[in-house]
Amino acid sequence: MKRKQIEQVPPKRPKGMDRDGTRYVGARLSGKYLILDLWKDRAWMCRHVMDMETGEYGTYHPADCAWTEENLQNALCDQWILPGENILRTAKEDRELVAYALGVNWPEADIYERISSMEYSYQHHRRERKEWSRMQRVNDLMDSVPAVGKAVYDWIEDRAAGSLQYAFLWDKESGTYHCTACGGDFTQDAAGVRPKHRGKISCPLCRENIVVEKIAPFRQVKTRLTLIHGLDEKRGIERHFSVTVGWRDRRTVRLTETIRCMLHKGGWSQYYCEFYYAQDGGWDNRKNPGNLRWQLCYLYPEGIREGLAGTAYQGWGDVFSYMASMGMKANYDRLLADWNESFIRMAEYLAKGRFFRLLEETSEKVGYDSGYGDRNAMNPNGVDIFEVMYLWDKQKINRLRQENGGINMLEWLQWADEEGKKIGSDVLAWFEKSRISNDDYKKSRASKVLSPEQLMHYIERQRAESYDKKRNAPSVFNTYEDYLSMAEKLGKDLTDQMVYRPRELRRRHDELVEVYRNYLTALQMRSEQEKAREEAEKMEEKYPGSEMILAGIKPKYEYEGEHFRITVPANFYEITLEGMALHHCVGNTERYFDRILQHETYICFLRRAQEPEKPFYTIEVEPGGTIRQHRGMYDMEPDIEEIKPFLREWQKEIRKRMKDQDHEYARISAVKREENLEELRQKNNTRVLEALMEDLMEVV
Repeated sequence: MKRKQIEQVPPKRPKGMDRDGTRYVGARLSGKYLILDLWKDRAWMCRHVMDMETGEYGTYHPADCAWTEENLQNALCDQWILPGENILRTAKEDRELVAYALGVNWPEADIYERISSMEYSYQHHRRERKEWSRMQRVNDLMDSVPAVGKAVYDWIEDRAAGSLQYAFLWDKESGTYHCTACGGDFTQDAAGVRPKHRGKISCPLCRENIVVEKIAPFRQVKTRLTLIHGLDEKRGIERHFSVTVGWRDRRTVRLTETIRCMLHKGGWSQYYCEFYYAQDGGWDNRKNPGNLRWQLCYLYPEGIREGLAGTAYQGWGDVFSYMASMGMKANYDRLLADWNESFIRMAEYLAKGRFFRLLEETSEKVGYDSGYGDRNAMNPNGVDIFEVMYLWDKQKINRLRQENGGINMLEWLQWADEEGKKIGSDVLAWFEKSRISNDDYKKSRASKVLSPEQLMHYIERQRAESYDKKRNAPSVFNTYEDYLSMAEKLGKDLTDQMVYRPRELRRRHDELVEVYRNYLTALQMRSEQEKAREEAEKMEEKYPGSEMILAGIKPKYEYEGEHFRITVPANFYEITLEGMALHHCVGNTERYFDRILQHETYICFLRRAQEPEKPFYTIEVEPGGTIRQHRGMYDMEPDIEEIKPFLREWQKEIRKRMKDQDHEYARISAVKREENLEELRQKNNTRVLEALMEDLMEVV
């Protein structure tokens, strides 16, 4: 679009323009450009231009002498108003000009809808072309990556499988075996021995040592591989493969490439690297639908220095080459994420010091955003191996190397160094096998009463005696911690060996669980009692005289049967506490207290005869014995059909005890009940209405 040329075209003033603030548009053609000038309050606001050959469009703002790529809607209206001829007024001749330019040949067509449609199509095709160009660049770059050579296959096959070959039992009746080393078949007689499952024999055909497999028809092992090599003058490349070595007819190796990382050389890109992920038979750098991640892997030793040269990661060249030549596994991509000299030097210490497992686990501790960080077990800024490992005893460092210890062992040795204590290899091996870290031990209550060795023996003894070895060590350790935690909260003396080292952990733990549950229940009750007392005091202050009313109805309403009994609360406090215990609204809703003072209804407690102090049901009853509501825990109604016969007996007993005043109260209460139900009907509150009608038990 020739913008300078378009700016020189004078703006078209539309006919009929007035001062009412309406948008008016003047249109003209200038070569291949359709020019729309927007006027408002007789002022020229902007110019929207469309190239009729390519569909390209743009907007010129004369006040700022600036161009934007706004579409028609945003330029001449706004993002909330759709463009149309009712919004953008045009003179007849201007409309005909625009219709002609657009090729619109039906009178009713809205020219602005047509323009908006054309602009949408232009942007859609533009996005498609842009995406196609992007994917073409990605494909061209990916196609430039060379195929993996035979040397790589041979190298990783040797690392993953070594000389391992199998003899599969192909025909059980004839005793025929198949050798994956040579691909030949032989009989048991030809082998000269009776092969044992998973035993080793010599193949009579090729004389290779092979492992006998009588059950499975094939075998496979999986691992991972990273390749680093140069790609072109602008990039090195890091490639991640999943590797499968399989044995069936012969031993085969399959490499599946999952991630490629372009390592940018020099300063031509604002990024140090760029990841591409395998997907849908191709590659893309914008998405990772398979959630592919770099993992622990081997590193192929050829091409590493060339691939890293000139990149931000070239400091790793010598260290990676050494690690690859030693066949060390690590998360190499995470290691690259921290290219600080101090961290590279620390990794070199570990690699050349033959701390293979420690370096492998350390590589997994590197964050892509934060690097190795300063909250890990080692100090990258240490000037020697002692400062790096925070270990000042050379024998411990040698021990770590000899036992190929990882981070957990290092932390245990650091702890022993700090505490000035010894820790045996069997203890370290047990904690390693049990996956109980030094940090787990230091934070535990067990560490305050048992040494690591004592803890090991105690856990193993409990596994055997209390759990018949059906639970693993971490599970028993957690149970022990749970036991100590409860004992501490219950105020037990944790310095007493009888407390902190129970002979039967499982039994003592289960006993303490019950004690602790009762303790929590008591705490909750005390809390509820305090809250209930506060609420009751507020209600009694607002509704005075409640205790006198409740004391007056007590002889009339209390009743005991064979299995159940009815009691009358002494005050609002007991009612509030009952509502909290059963988790329903009685006790925290003022209408019940108001009804008591008005003698409309009373609150009574239904209890099981053998559990008179335990809340079971709350009953709202009218002076004449009609039951309005009966609610148990959480408004549920357990065993209600079993209870109803007792409630019928109780209603009859109430009727016998009523006086003249009670009959008057009963009459008024029935009227108020019907008024309440009618109000619910008018409000169409069917849910509450149905619940009340289900509860209602009138005196028979």
